[in-house]
Amino acid sequence: MNPASQPILVVMDYRGGNRFQRCLDSIATSEQFFSRIVISVTAELDSEDIQTAEQYKREHPNSKVEIICTQVELPTMQHQAFWVDYLKRTGVHNSDWIYWLAYDDQVHASGIELLLDADGSWPLEPGTAYFGPWAMRHEKADEVLTGTWQEPLESWTSFPESGPTRLSVISWIARQLKQPTYMQMSGSVCSFESFLQVRTGRPRKKGPMRIEMAVASATCNTQVAEFAEPISIIYGRPNSDRSSYGSSARKEDKHLVLWLARFALAHPSSIPSLIRQSFAIAVRHLGIGAGSETKVDEAWVVRGVVKP
Repeated sequence: MNPASQPILVVMDYRGGNRFQRCLDSIATSEQFFSRIVISVTAELDSEDIQTAEQYKREHPNSKVEIICTQVELPTMQHQAFWVDYLKRTGVHNSDWIYWLAYDDQVHASGIELLLDADGSWPLEPGTAYFGPWAMRHEKADEVLTGTWQEPLESWTSFPESGPTRLSVISWIARQLKQPTYMQMSGSVCSFESFLQVRTGRPRKKGPMRIEMAVASATCNTQVAEFAEPISIIYGRPNSDRSSYGSSARKEDKHLVLWLARFALAHPSSIPSLIRQSFAIAVRHLGIGAGSETKVDEAWVVRGVVKP
């Protein structure tokens, strides 16, 4: 495979424990799909997760894995800046691709295999941010699923059930804001420039809420799309109230509004759509506040099932 056609896998780890080990187990069967693999741990140098990552390196002496450590626990956005700065120092170009994975999720190797072109390269188009679909498993909050799974997985999407699977940045974001579900950053594939802009852009993003929207609406992007197959496996838990998450995420909307204004200035043709979509969302939320509208239920769409 041509490394230039492969994304860099970045895993953000924070007190991952057994779930981090599960993530590493999936990477062990997927290293060939990535040009580099960076495990970024926010912890002390002698933490359990650093020891787990180093054990992985010992067991896989030819691994592509690079372990970096903040040496002190950092908030999410500071941790994000840490690995972005590391990649910049180590020669990553703006046009390179980043596959972002949370420590408790998994690479879905069989999904990636189905996507690759004849020469083994990923079907990635400049100017597009890729989110989903996601293969979904459910587990209890106090119980980590382990072992080999054979059951088919639900395939969740943030796009309309019957398509299209490609939308303008403004349309995709508006679709998410009309209902309380937050989107998964885990398993997304975006250009490095998208992350750089969030790292260095003004206004500075303070918290992780809406990070997927901020990354997607970097000025280097015009479209958001999803792959034909899930390339990651995410986990749902009974104590994970995504509707509450959506309510909390709206505290970050001040940044999102300014960020979208920045996007519109770079892409003037998007201004009419931005105004139209913003007005519709504002009217709906005013209606909810006045009691004339009801809150929309989560809008996760299950397209079907996929192989584990």
